[in-house]
Amino acid sequence: MQPTRVTAYRHLTPRDLDPPSSSQVFFEPADTEMGVWVVQDLIREGCLVLDLGSGSGAAAAAMARAGAARVHGIDSGEDTVAWARKHYASIDDDRPVTFSHGDFTALSPAELLAAVPVPSRSPVVVTSNPPYVPLTPEADALRRSVGGGTDGLKLIPAVITHGRALADGLGITIGSYSSPRKAVGMLEAAGFSVHAVTLCPLPFGDFTRDHPDQVFRLEKRGEAVVWRSGPYPLAYFIVGLACRRATGDGARPGRLTGEGLMDLLRTAARSRTTRLEALDEWTSPGWAGPLRVVDLPQPAVRHHW
Repeated sequence: MQPTRVTAYRHLTPRDLDPPSSSQVFFEPADTEMGVWVVQDLIREGCLVLDLGSGSGAAAAAMARAGAARVHGIDSGEDTVAWARKHYASIDDDRPVTFSHGDFTALSPAELLAAVPVPSRSPVVVTSNPPYVPLTPEADALRRSVGGGTDGLKLIPAVITHGRALADGLGITIGSYSSPRKAVGMLEAAGFSVHAVTLCPLPFGDFTRDHPDQVFRLEKRGEAVVWRSGPYPLAYFIVGLACRRATGDGARPGRLTGEGLMDLLRTAARSRTTRLEALDEWTSPGWAGPLRVVDLPQPAVRHHW
């Protein structure tokens, strides 16, 4: 399978690539760009996107530019929501972008939908690019913006709950070291199947590099993939999964299984360059993608608070 390759930011604007003035506003351009690619694979005419953990708001605004009729982001960080409202709320009058402050893990799906300022009966896409670094409990408590619990999937059950109740499209972004096989199993149990996969290679952040113990435990157990053969001492792949409601028999051939995703990631990890050239030879029985590689220049600044 020949993946589609993207070598520049397509969704984020030059101003989106300027770091926020507050270090309390999460800033990781590659992660943000990836989240928009996931949603682009799911957008339908007139759809409402609910962005759970919307961060700086740059992704929500880009989702509107990508074709969503309305995007509402919710985030638990007060500084983050204030920044998003100031810089990204309603910047496109024909495709409004709004934000609210709240913890989506503590809300019911009905409460989440009620937080949208303008009621909508449009098709709904639920998406989230949550913290996904697997950390020991001690390290997880130190870095809220990246800590994903011991499996890197701490917030995924809440995201899937909202998706199952509200959406016909569900987008999640995790890391290749975030128990990918388990993530696919959770999606399948909720009635979703993987429609498209987007990968982006990225070096470990400073905090992950300083607290790698849980990542290495998962890698040793075969639950995580770390990229060691490329240009970075330690790296991983951001994994964007665009999912749709499964139809028919969930055991049908041709779906991308959890083991299939692990095989894809292990193949990518044999690459020597950020092009992930090893994927040119990867095949999966019956699954035809889409598969995308996003190969981006590294930012000088990354805000992980």
